Amino acid sequence: MRFYFTQIRSDRENERLDKFLRRTYPEIRLSAIQKFIRSGKVLVDGERVKNGSFRLTIGQEVLVKVAGNQDEIKQRYGRIPPEHVPLNMELDVIYEDEYMLAINKPVGIPVQPGTKTFNNSIYNALLSYNSEFYLVHRLDKYTSGVLLVSKEYEFTKFLTELFRSHKMKKRYLALVYGLIRGNLKIKESLDGKEAITFVKPLEFFNGYTLLSVEILTGRKHQIRRHLAFNESPVVGDDIYGDIEKNKEFKNKYGLEGYFLHCSKISFVHPKNKKIVEIEASLPLKRKKILDELAR
Repeated sequence: MRFYFTQIRSDRENERLDKFLRRTYPEIRLSAIQKFIRSGKVLVDGERVKNGSFRLTIGQEVLVKVAGNQDEIKQRYGRIPPEHVPLNMELDVIYEDEYMLAINKPVGIPVQPGTKTFNNSIYNALLSYNSEFYLVHRLDKYTSGVLLVSKEYEFTKFLTELFRSHKMKKRYLALVYGLIRGNLKIKESLDGKEAITFVKPLEFFNGYTLLSVEILTGRKHQIRRHLAFNESPVVGDDIYGDIEKNKEFKNKYGLEGYFLHCSKISFVHPKNKKIVEIEASLPLKRKKILDELAR
């Protein structure tokens, strides 16, 4: 059996090539799939495609030319697939219509299941909530707040386009080290791509500032990286901040992870053309931290 020598046919319109392959072969590492594409091992209708963002049309034939049978391929490129089993977890649904819903994502729960989190994820909780759904965007494990979920595949493309064209306004709350006394525009490229972050101070504490943050672009860890670049890292962020200072803060105030919350998302509804504004309240434990800092 030539595992990757079997031609597969695209079944969704305008789906990215890398996402199609990841969906078709969930047991293979994403990094391996991306490497296959970059090295010219992926053909679409007989033509090599080296760009993972290439958009497929329904009916196109895709072939991945990697030598080896199924067992050999899995041994070399395999991953432990996450468990996609329904999870009985109450979701804080803050908006819902026939096309989509939004939840107030809690702190410490990943959006997607992974090898270390097993079935404890928003994805698995959604399996118990709705028979069909599509994740439109992501929030990191320790980022709380508004998370949009589409109920229809076609509607997902409308929402994705709003994100891509910067017509989806996203506002975050971030507690950072230091005092930021005025509005800032941080324009610093990330991973070779343009990234723009707008910062506005909301409240001052002794050595800390609570910020309202809006991002014009959506790069990986954009807010955390930009604020660290500004020498005002997000409190609790051990990747881009000071581990020792974070340890001291967490021991004193009981902070889990880092202090970042998606407080509001607004956009024009793709179907009824009305303005939708979805707001998510700050988790109670984080409200208490702000109360303690204000004393």
